[in-house]
Amino acid sequence: MKPLFTLQKKPNDVYALSIFLVVISIVFSLTQLYNLPKGDLFVSVYVESKLVEQYDLYEDATIEFLPEDHPSLLGPLTLAIQNQRIKIIEETSPLNICSQQGWVETPGLPLVCAPNFFLAVIETLQ
Repeated sequence: MKPLFTLQKKPNDVYALSIFLVVISIVFSLTQLYNLPKGDLFVSVYVESKLVEQYDLYEDATIEFLPEDHPSLLGPLTLAIQNQRIKIIEETSPLNICSQQGWVETPGLPLVCAPNFFLAVIETLQ
């Protein structure tokens, strides 16, 4: 009885695998291009899950949020918008993890500061 398949490599296997990888790469690239946000991008700031403000991503700015304006903040929190990316520069929290997150330039990827109930994310205007 002849086996259904063998584990020996044949010349056509390399071609088939190469074509498969190229097709998968093209599909992945087109999916990424199709899912890019349309329109101008803004930085949306949420405090306690409520939209507080939206800032233009294309204008460099340093914005300070104070506990007097937002009681859930543990202390002053500073958000920087620079070169179309965002970062929490300074904040008050037990471990200061929020300010260690680094720069974010990908739309939809949030900067989260859980102890302060603060979230900043790049998105299209709502």
